[in-house]
Amino acid sequence: MAVGTAVASTDPRGAAGPRAPAERDSAGPRNSVDPRAAAARVDDLLTRLEQLGDSRTRVLAEEIVRALMEFYGAGLAQLTAIAGTENVRAFAAEPHLGALLAMHGLHPVSTRRRVEEAFARLGELPGARTLRFEITGTEEDPVVTVHSSGRPPGPTVVAAVEDAVETAAPEVTVLVEGAGAAAPGDLAAGRALLPVVGVSAT
Repeated sequence: MAVGTAVASTDPRGAAGPRAPAERDSAGPRNSVDPRAAAARVDDLLTRLEQLGDSRTRVLAEEIVRALMEFYGAGLAQLTAIAGTENVRAFAAEPHLGALLAMHGLHPVSTRRRVEEAFARLGELPGARTLRFEITGTEEDPVVTVHSSGRPPGPTVVAAVEDAVETAAPEVTVLVEGAGAAAPGDLAAGRALLPVVGVSAT
């Protein structure tokens, strides 16, 4: 009985064989996911569970999210330990990777320093110079409370502050004093997008 062996064709005119690594790298939409949008979607789903009024379902959902973050965080911690300090700093400079490192307590720049840099980037935004902040809460649930030494900040300033701080430090909850209450049903307003899960790189 004859046994046939499949051999990949080397004839360029033949059927296409396995794609080269460069082709695979450029073919898929690997960088098409906005990390903040993805995290916001998870938070929105958790918020909708809260609105259902079933506390057991909400607790289970939050535990699932936390377990997944711990699982991926453990792998990320090992990766950063292998990569070394300089490479980790390069990773952190990329918005998506920086957000992942921050959410797992692995970002090489402290939360305070990143928040300070976020305020510095607000630059000449009208009303931004009167703003001050303090970081309270716990390591797992840090809170950035923003105060104004002048008039209460308007919606434009509030939105700019929240965007700048949440981009630089997605692990924090942002509270802007004098900004007014959240809209009815907007349970996620001001909250950190995802729970922070601290892991060790050792």
